[in-house]
Amino acid sequence: MDMTERAAELYYDTTRRDVWELLRWRALKAPGGRRQLLLWLVVLPLAPLVLITAQHGLAVDPAALASTLGVGMALGALCLWLELWRTARRMYRWAAEYPEYKMVVTELGMQNHRPDGTAVAYGWDKYTGWAETRGLFVFVFRNGDLGWVPKRCALTPEDLDRIRSFFDRNVPRLG
Repeated sequence: MDMTERAAELYYDTTRRDVWELLRWRALKAPGGRRQLLLWLVVLPLAPLVLITAQHGLAVDPAALASTLGVGMALGALCLWLELWRTARRMYRWAAEYPEYKMVVTELGMQNHRPDGTAVAYGWDKYTGWAETRGLFVFVFRNGDLGWVPKRCALTPEDLDRIRSFFDRNVPRLG
């Protein structure tokens, strides 16, 4: 008797919302994303403060420093948003090349089948970890790239549980 769990087949198309959710997860949970947040929202806004203080010494008005910091953080947030928007556009354009994907999750790994007949198979050893967001399963490749599968593509809640069990058995769960 074969005790292996049957494969989970998932059919999905990529939406812009998926890409934004993936980038939001990266910014809040992945080390590279947190470094990017720290750079744009803390380090760069502090640069003008350091320059102003170095130029004027202790004679600087605290209100001017506070407003400079506020403007710097607002500009940092705007630049971060623009960078994420540009990245999301690029990722969506790449993923939207095909109208529908078929992902097959098995004990051996994941296979991504495209409508043009091509397929890519990755064994579990290609992944360093996986995480779950409100609407996605996110997986991190060994080279740092991110992949995702929308939860909406599961036909039943049992399919979601089966996918989670494949991931949990084969790849460490991230934060």
